[in-house]
Amino acid sequence: MQILHTLSGPNLGGMEFRVLDQARWLREHGHAVAIAAPPASETLRLARSWGLATIGMDFRSPYSWSGAMQLRQIVKDLRIQVIDAHGTPDAKASALCRDLCSLVRTWHFSRPLRTSWRRRLEWRLGCHRVITTSEGGAQDIVTAGFAGRERISVVGEWAEHGFFSDTDKRTVRQAMRKELALDPAAFVVATVGMLRPDKRQEDLLRVVNVLRQRGIPAHALVVGMPTGATAAYGQQLRDLVVELGMGDYVTFAGHREDVANVLHTADAILVPSVNEAWSRVVPEAYASRCPVVASAVGGLPEIVHPGETGWLAPAGDVVGFADHLAWIWANPGQAAQIAEQARRYADRHFMLPQKMAETLGAYQVAMEHARLARNVEAVV
Repeated sequence: MQILHTLSGPNLGGMEFRVLDQARWLREHGHAVAIAAPPASETLRLARSWGLATIGMDFRSPYSWSGAMQLRQIVKDLRIQVIDAHGTPDAKASALCRDLCSLVRTWHFSRPLRTSWRRRLEWRLGCHRVITTSEGGAQDIVTAGFAGRERISVVGEWAEHGFFSDTDKRTVRQAMRKELALDPAAFVVATVGMLRPDKRQEDLLRVVNVLRQRGIPAHALVVGMPTGATAAYGQQLRDLVVELGMGDYVTFAGHREDVANVLHTADAILVPSVNEAWSRVVPEAYASRCPVVASAVGGLPEIVHPGETGWLAPAGDVVGFADHLAWIWANPGQAAQIAEQARRYADRHFMLPQKMAETLGAYQVAMEHARLARNVEAVV
């Protein structure tokens, strides 16, 4: 199969890593795949370092004549059968190739969508198949009138093979804590993701402050960087550390590609987002046997089952998050049992080959839909 993934943003986050994982897997399994994204984007830089085929393309004016002609020529030259668009501008641009190939639009979020006749038209005519990363995201698409449920495939997140690998967790933990200057005896609670207001890393800081007030030796590990658009939020987090007097108990680790090692370092992962699909870090934490506490928002309740695979609290409920984490700290044996159950859940549901089989199935359906649509148009 010849596949073109498109991305319109300059940053590198969970969505972009998902696309990179997909592209690498597809290439390794005999498919021809390329990624089109802004020329200076972090995604293309990393894709090139992985040896993936890349195309620099600016999607900021999706309906421009020159952009449309460029994308159409790429589709013809590479004999693309499927475009999988992951952002709004690139999905709009891809719609102008409807007569050349099949179009898939992947929706990575779970949140209410603004709707209008124009947006409904763009979604309904602009893709042959929709992929969402959670059931909640699928319902949002249906509610907005963008697609019927029969046109949607749900393909959730996964953990890459390395997260499932057997490793000497204690050795990794000791080495990472030394590297990050973390107290070996600290109860480390981490967040992993771009520093953005909707990710609510501020709640991690407040939670750790509450835990320390209860006598728990908690330490906040913040993994991720702000984007250009959220630099002010990154500074707000640092200001909050000063305001709370927590300078000795917070580590900003920046962007890291060794997330598996981070998960082995932490005693628990907190996902305090105000909106989220499945969150990439939850399957990764499950595979790494790291306890997960998350917000009960979006698609997270689909995979975080309280007392079975993790713990949930309402978004913004700092005390609720703290209560769950305090229980993990006070009951390490029982917490480890739940983390082991989460690992078994990941073994059944979060393997990359399984998710790619589901993705290829959605592509096949899109190709058949496109073929039938072209036959109808030819008759008309």
